[in-house]
Amino acid sequence: MVVLKLFNRRWWWTTLLVIAGVAVLIRLGFWQLDRLEQRRAFNAMVAERWKQEPYDLAHNPLPADLQELEYRRVEVEGEFDYERQLVLVSQTRSDGAPGVILVTPLVFEDGRAVLVARGWIPSDLAAPENWPQFQEPPGQPVIGLIQESQMLPNGEAPPIPDSPQTEWFRINIDAIQPQMPYQLLPVFILQLPEEGRPYDALPYREEPLRLDEGSHLSYAIQWFTFAAILAFGYLQFIQHQERREQMLQAQAVAAEEATAVEGEAPSGTLPSGVDTQAGGLPRREGHA
Repeated sequence: MVVLKLFNRRWWWTTLLVIAGVAVLIRLGFWQLDRLEQRRAFNAMVAERWKQEPYDLAHNPLPADLQELEYRRVEVEGEFDYERQLVLVSQTRSDGAPGVILVTPLVFEDGRAVLVARGWIPSDLAAPENWPQFQEPPGQPVIGLIQESQMLPNGEAPPIPDSPQTEWFRINIDAIQPQMPYQLLPVFILQLPEEGRPYDALPYREEPLRLDEGSHLSYAIQWFTFAAILAFGYLQFIQHQERREQMLQAQAVAAEEATAVEGEAPSGTLPSGVDTQAGGLPRREGHA
């Protein structure tokens, strides 16, 4: 049987390597299935928080643990201070178009304020003289997602500039606070598109999350398929090699037998010079 031949002296080491490879591929498949379950649990959590009523940030304090508001919409009302508006430079839209993001303080009735990232505008409209055309209708509540103050890639806070700046690379509340006359909340808001807002309206806003299951299931099927191909292919390889070896052995035996037959004299013949007459004794020729 082929299974028994897998562990003979010739193939046992290769078989162990193939078994290890199949095990790794199967493990990768189950790992992708585990990632799929994690993704589904994450999507369920986000969907549940998204369905909750927006948290009124203007009249309720920030929770001690900001993760309580993660993926939950917040709502604020106030008056935008366009005189102290700034932009995040070197920003690209989802389609790769270059531009900036408008960031505007929203001042509450109690005098506090929160920075609102209102959306993206193209680079050719990034000059301050173009900003007034993007002002929001007065009295309209802002709904968005809480975002933490942004740090440098190494985790450190960016330096505080000596003078007010309108162009920034990140929204760091501590760095921006000195140029504001009011107390900023230690977070900022990523404004979401309002219901019925045209897709191409400026400032451009988009949903920050798309809840899907990703490619984990297809990857799992791929790894399981690779494992099956390796296992089945190895069995076919062993069968082919064993059949080839048997064929070669049969050919070698046939060749040896043919050589042996050719080396034997035909039966019923005698060497030349032997006369079968006179009792079969050799006849000697000579002079009388």
